[in-house]
This record gives sequence, structure tokens and C-alpha cells, in this order.
Amino acid sequence: MTPFRTIRNRQRGLSLIELMIAMVLGLLVVGAILQLFIGSRATQMSNEALARVQENGRFSIELLKREFREVGTHGFCAADMEIRNHLRSDCDNYVNSIYNPNRAFVGWEYASTGRGEAYTLDEADIEPASGSASSWQSADGAGTIDLPDILDGEVVPGSDVVVVRQPVVIPGLTADGNQPANANAITLNNPNTLAKNEIVLITNCTTGADLFQNRSNGNASAVSAGSGNCASPGPGNQNGLDWSTAYDESMQMFRIRVLAYYIGYNADTQEPGLYRANLSEGTDSIVTEELVQGVETMQVLYGYSLPVEQGGDGQTVDFWLPADEVPDWQFVIGVRLSMLMRSPDTMADGQVQRTFDLASTQFTHPEDGRLRQPFFASISLRNRQIVM
Repeated sequence: MTPFRTIRNRQRGLSLIELMIAMVLGLLVVGAILQLFIGSRATQMSNEALARVQENGRFSIELLKREFREVGTHGFCAADMEIRNHLRSDCDNYVNSIYNPNRAFVGWEYASTGRGEAYTLDEADIEPASGSASSWQSADGAGTIDLPDILDGEVVPGSDVVVVRQPVVIPGLTADGNQPANANAITLNNPNTLAKNEIVLITNCTTGADLFQNRSNGNASAVSAGSGNCASPGPGNQNGLDWSTAYDESMQMFRIRVLAYYIGYNADTQEPGLYRANLSEGTDSIVTEELVQGVETMQVLYGYSLPVEQGGDGQTVDFWLPADEVPDWQFVIGVRLSMLMRSPDTMADGQVQRTFDLASTQFTHPEDGRLRQPFFASISLRNRQIVM
């Protein structure tokens, strides 16, 4: 009997100390598992945010690369054309820097973001309403001009603005027989397919080229400049319009794409992003759209090649200039583009602010714990080979 009692006494259970030790060990194991889960979750979120930032950055750069490489093309016209501008420059809603047929693109520089300057973006001032049109400047002849009213209140402070202009050929559309130079409208071989009030260019690439605002409907087999009126909508056409030449079947027609690229603000997501405004149908009613989320700023420098009489060759960038210092936009042959992307969510608390060199601007972002990455590109305009 004694051996049985001894075994039974030894199997009475765990002592309090043993139970506490087991609980501590269990808590340590659970804590390690939780820590592993939290670490894996943080790594997943960081990798997802990084992938999104990189994808948005690459897409933004490639999109603007294409626009700059195609800017100012003349379709099948091999040489520059002498374009007669029929748009009314005396109307309030005519913006010469945007609709001038001999200016393929133009930019605006935000104050304190020029070469060698430092700018700190405050999250409280990221909404466009906090800026003023006079804070953006563009070189225009001997002076500078403010950001046009049509873009005032649309652009996030601390970021540059670029407007590109590109003729897009309408294939298979030409004049139906000989059309006199003093005709009110030009009869076409097919419906014009244009939006009413769309900016249009017609040319035969040799004796004539005319820029005007279409007043005909898209299903009409004609195109008309109509009467001079600043508000139907503007900029409108000049009174007493005469075409630069008599057109025939050699005529080609282009719709003029006038697009503004800038950093705007999405009030729903409360996030900045790359926006595009379509100015191709006049300035009274523009259409804006968000292209890429999470673009915090865009900084641009323009590659300026000196004129021949000043020692330039048209293929070498002599100076990289901000938009408010460009002497003559026709001698800009390249663009140096910098964009700062940010993640939509916070990655860490109390992240220290960082300063990025963006197109020679020292840009400091808000202290919000988001993941950020800069993207850069040097682009030759009209896809020409240049020496930088």
C-alpha cells in the first residue's frame, strides 16, 4: 500500500508557483506572436504604400513625358507655319500666354520655389483657397504675369503650373472643293466632329494657317468662325474674319489640345494630386480631372538655349531657368521635372521632417509620418535630341 500512496501524493496537481510560471511563459509566447503579427502588418502596409507611391510616381512622370515630347507638333507639316490668329485678344477671357499660336507651352513658378530657394509646405495651407494668383509668376516679354483667373483657386500652394498646347490632326477631313478666302464658313467633305467652341487650326502647310474658335455643331459638314463675341463662350473670334488663303482639298484640320497640369486638391479625400484642366473649348467653362493621387508638389526648370546671335545652337541647354526667368519661350528646348509623391496613410508617429532637392528647390514636407519619394525626369521638347 505504501508505494501506491506515494504515487498518488505526487499527482496532486500544480502548485501556485508552477501555475504562475506557466502563465508567464504563455503570455510571453502570445506577446511574441502579437509582436510578429504587428511587425508583419506594418511591413505589409509599408510595402503596399511604397508600391503605390512608386506606381503613381512612374505614371505621373511618363504621362508628362509624353505631353512634353509631343508639344507644339504640326502633324504632317514639316516646317513651322505662319499662323494667323483670329481669336479676340481684346476679350477679358483671352489669355495670350495660353492661346498664342506661336507659343507651344508656358509655365508658372510659385513664389519662394525658384533656384536655390527653400520652401516648407504647411498641411494647413495645402488647400488651393489659401493661395493667391499673384503668387505664381510667368515670364512674358519684358515682365511677368500672374496665374490666369481660370486657374486661380485650383492650384495647391508651393507647386508649379505647366500649360501645353498640341495640335491633333483630324484624319480624312478636308475642304470640299475650292473655298474662297473671304467665305464665312468652309464646307467640308465630312462632318467636322468638333465640339462647339473648340479651338481649331486649319492649314495647307504652304500658303495659309488659321487659328479660331469653332462655332459650328459637330454634325455639320462645315466649320465656321462665326461672329466676334467675347462671351458665347470666349475667347471668341475677331470681327470681319478673312482666311489667310483660299483652301481646297490640300487643307488639313487640327483640334487644338490646350491642357494645364498642376497639383490640385481633392476635398473628399483631403489629399493633393496631379490634375489636368482642359482649356481647349475656351476659358468660360473648363473641365478639370484628377489624374494621380498623392502628388504633393511639382517643380519644373526649363532648358533654355541661347539664340544664334548670342552663341546658341538650338541643341544645347545653356541655362536651366524657372518659369519667371525665361527670356523667350520659343528657345526652351528641354524640361527638368521633379515631383514628390506621398502615401495616403501615416506610416509612423512623429516622423522627422525631411528636405528634398526638387529642381534646385529645397522642399520640406509636413511632419505627418507619411512615406515619401521624389521622382525626376529630364525631357527634350518635341522629342528632339539635346545636350544637357
